[in-house]
Amino acid sequence: MPESLDCGIPYTLIFPDIEIKGKKVLIQLPDGLKQFSLTIANCIREKYGVEPIIHMESIYGACDLQYNQIFSILNPDIIIHIGHSEYPNYIASPLSLPENIRKRIVFVKALSKIDVDETLVLRALEILNSYNVKNISVALTAQHTHLYNKIFNIISNKKYNIIESNGLAPYYEPGQIIGCDFRPVLNKKIDGYIFLGGGEFHPLGLYLATLKPIAQIDLYSNTVRDFTPIGAKYYKKRLFTISKAMEANHWGVIIGLKTGQYRPFIINMIIKMLSKKQYVLLSSENINEINLRSIDNDWYDAFIITSCPRIPIDDLIDYEKPVLTPGEAYMALAGKIDNYMFPW
Repeated sequence: MPESLDCGIPYTLIFPDIEIKGKKVLIQLPDGLKQFSLTIANCIREKYGVEPIIHMESIYGACDLQYNQIFSILNPDIIIHIGHSEYPNYIASPLSLPENIRKRIVFVKALSKIDVDETLVLRALEILNSYNVKNISVALTAQHTHLYNKIFNIISNKKYNIIESNGLAPYYEPGQIIGCDFRPVLNKKIDGYIFLGGGEFHPLGLYLATLKPIAQIDLYSNTVRDFTPIGAKYYKKRLFTISKAMEANHWGVIIGLKTGQYRPFIINMIIKMLSKKQYVLLSSENINEINLRSIDNDWYDAFIITSCPRIPIDDLIDYEKPVLTPGEAYMALAGKIDNYMFPW
């Protein structure tokens, strides 16, 4: 049975049913949990008798484990990766996370201790009512997955038609989404979503993947907002960027080197798409405006990022040249913007 560990922080840590052993353990945390890193490290040391090392680098998900440097230099017995769900191993290349490495990584859930109040759900339903939504689904982030059934039951008791999510076992719980994978909640019958989670990262991805109304419940600020206008604004920006790229003849194809983000099947697909264009293959572990400008010159008309589909959306949306996801590149090269493709 999974083991629940309360370290005196606002999250309950759920360890899988495996033995935590070894003298050297590396702890990886998302940025939002790093403020509790010392408490978590001491808690794990006391519970399991291991020597923890806190990883300071930003970790954006299980596709960004950075194991190459970690195992070649520190060589820990185990990486304890807290707060993110395991990345489906069939999405990325097996080179990204070999099986002998995967066995040394422990994925630990961090469930928020904040409960959801029925009044917040009712306010979210009011927002969806304004869009005449009939079929509702619930989406949430990893730290709120234990609240799915509660929200589902509230909506059901109010006589709304709710479409259930079965998750994506063994990786995602019912209703759970990550920034680049929304399959557990995709259904053509769904008219709108109640999303449980903070910030704009996840609801924006959900909107771009569905183009459906979203009412967001943020438990950390105890607020409810209509996310639909925000998503629509980004959507219009993406269509404008795609339309600019339709005239591009010289392309830069960026190969991602982060763990879980090297996707050769996407790279090969794009090369075929560019058969009548001129292109250059580029590679980078960290793709941002600084290193993009370092390579950019008058030759390039547009860029395609083959690794994380959120980089063009969140980090490079205002770059003066089009920076596209693979799906957006397909639209630009096909000359079609009527069927938006996100995230792939």
